[in-house]
Amino acid sequence: MVAEYIWLFAIAGGAFLLGCAIAYGMLTNRKLSRSEQDAQDRKVRKLYEKPPHEASP
Repeated sequence: MVAEYIWLFAIAGGAFLLGCAIAYGMLTNRKLSRSEQDAQDRKVRKLYEKPPHEASP
């Protein structure tokens, strides 16, 4: 009987914690500023201009 409650707590608690982690991630996600977006775009273009064997640092 006690083991059933432990499993219920483990399953429900795990789902609750996962939901909290997803909600936290969604709430703390922010948009990049224009300058940050431009810098990211430049870096991506620079990365993809190199041949595959030169792409890794």
